[in-house]
Amino acid sequence: SGPAVKPIAVRMVYEVAHAVRIPVIGIGGIQSAEDAIEFLMAGATAVQVGSENLRRPYACKDIIEDLPKVMRIYGIERLADIVGAAWKEQNPDQT
Repeated sequence: SGPAVKPIAVRMVYEVAHAVRIPVIGIGGIQSAEDAIEFLMAGATAVQVGSENLRRPYACKDIIEDLPKVMRIYGIERLADIVGAAWKEQNPDQT
């Protein structure tokens, strides 16, 4: 896993999250708050940090602490508001 699979993982989350009616957890290459937001926008309702924990033992803590700052940068008030935002943008009549 790790950053090499992230583009594929985001695409798979995008496809699966809109093909099923159960929560989808985004995994694969999450290294930052921006990465977590990208997976949420693709349709994940939660994310998992895996390989990055091996490289940086405090990766999860750092990502959680960075989220409010990144959310402010992008004008995100609540993470729940962005879940599936990429789908909604591509399919405005099917939300």
